[in-house]
Amino acid sequence: MTHIALSTRFNEQVNFIEKRTTMVGFDFMAYIEPLKADQARPRTKAEIVALLRETGDKFASQVEGLSDDFLAETVSMPPGGHPPSRTRFDMLIGSKEHEMHHRGQLMLIERMLGSSGA
Repeated sequence: MTHIALSTRFNEQVNFIEKRTTMVGFDFMAYIEPLKADQARPRTKAEIVALLRETGDKFASQVEGLSDDFLAETVSMPPGGHPPSRTRFDMLIGSKEHEMHHRGQLMLIERMLGSSGA
């Protein structure tokens, strides 16, 4: 759940803070290490729920304020990247797709364990 809460940080860094037009030179591994450490930090259930709400609300408000022009801007990927470029909209929607992927995993685990979902 912490992974889901922190997964928007990449898009925030690339699109809102740096406003990158290219991913060439972005050191993903150097970026991800502190994020992984934060993700691994022990948290209570209440802290995780609060983190999910806080990061979800923050990301939603950031996205709500974006113009169509900004969302249509392209960001080029490193050589050999597929696709060679993506729109900011595509990148940002990737955060939601990533969350939904993990929600699906959680639902599968619940069903395998026989949880009623209540």
